[in-house]
Amino acid sequence: MRRALFAVLTVALLLPGCKRKELEAALEEANNKLAATQKDLDAERSKNKQLQDENQTLKQKIAQLEAEMKELESQIDDLARKAGITQAELEELRKEKAKRLAELQVYKDLFGQLKKLVDAGTIQVEFRKGMLVVKLSSAILFDSGKTELKEEGQQALADLSAALKTVGDRDFLVSGHTDNVPIKTARFKSNWELSTARAVEVVKFMIEQGMSPVHIGAAGFGENDPVSDNSTEEGRAHNRRIEVVLLPKLGDIPGMKEMLMGGGKKS
Repeated sequence: MRRALFAVLTVALLLPGCKRKELEAALEEANNKLAATQKDLDAERSKNKQLQDENQTLKQKIAQLEAEMKELESQIDDLARKAGITQAELEELRKEKAKRLAELQVYKDLFGQLKKLVDAGTIQVEFRKGMLVVKLSSAILFDSGKTELKEEGQQALADLSAALKTVGDRDFLVSGHTDNVPIKTARFKSNWELSTARAVEVVKFMIEQGMSPVHIGAAGFGENDPVSDNSTEEGRAHNRRIEVVLLPKLGDIPGMKEMLMGGGKKS
């Protein structure tokens, strides 16, 4: 390239005015292009060098983390041997820990989805008997002794359904609860019937909102699972409720199938 430019310059010196100026202009343009090309080439080389350095640093970091993981695994194995735990038992412990961490993440994600409703006072969320429970007051959902959903209750259940649908492949139980004040009408002979009918009504509405009928069911507990003292009006109001329970995903229990099939070890 440089030799060609030198040749052009030599010829230009031998030519008269007009032609000479044209060749000088062409020479200047060529020089500018050469400088720009050289600049782009230098920038590309610098970029490639930076990427190579970053890749090398990343590889070193990965290698360091892998080494740390191996060291940690070695420490775990050493502790297991000292405690008399077999490798198979240790693996089961690791699997159980992984399952519990996954379950905890489901709870965290779901609570994040429900936080807006919790902050608004529409629902309450708690852990009871090892399960995540969403509580809605019957006063929001139903008139006294009725099973038809109120407009306010429909909106609350629509918002709740939108959040619960984000939890994939999990089962929910909608449970109806009452206080201990007996009821006996032409339609409902006891609180059992009332609580069950209300739970079914909620399930039907939530399915209309997009909940899978495969993963949601209904149950009525009547007054038999109180969360507060029935001796006060405030306590009875707390007991009149609908709960939506996220059922735990336990997975297979080692040895259970063999036991049920009669294949367990005999003593």
